[in-house]
Amino acid sequence: MSWMYVVIIALVIIAGIGTLWVGASKQNRTGNPNYDKRTTKNIVGLTVMYAASVIVISVLVAMILD
Repeated sequence: MSWMYVVIIALVIIAGIGTLWVGASKQNRTGNPNYDKRTTKNIVGLTVMYAASVIVISVLVAMILD
């Protein structure tokens, strides 16, 4: 069952990297110039969402394993 932790953590990391990659892309900045003005707010919001998802998923997996 420990392989489930690895899969879940890998998916969260991949999603986080993908989100940052898209958010920092030249195409996104050209399409939405206001994004650069709110970068800190956006990153904090995304970090909170990813942290919350890791906590919730960890709790669910722990409940399943018991």
